[in-house]
Amino acid sequence: MSIPDGLVEYMAKRRQDRAESLEHALAHLTPRELSLVREAAVMGYVQGVRATGVQVKIPLDSEIVALVVGDASSFADLYPTLAGLHGRD
Repeated sequence: MSIPDGLVEYMAKRRQDRAESLEHALAHLTPRELSLVREAAVMGYVQGVRATGVQVKIPLDSEIVALVVGDASSFADLYPTLAGLHGRD
């Protein structure tokens, strides 16, 4: 079974939109803020993976930051600071 071309194109477009949104959001941070977000996101991710006891390959820092900041926007009530990055102009 193959995936329809329209769906593949849609998913690629959404992936690009998320990357651009993240880039725009992080551009508003100072170098210190960006460093804090990166370090906290990566250590939280790594500690979470280690807690499972499952051996997995840890993604690049940039991939983890994209995942964490993107997911935080889905839980704005729990993570208002990170979720708020997407609302900045």
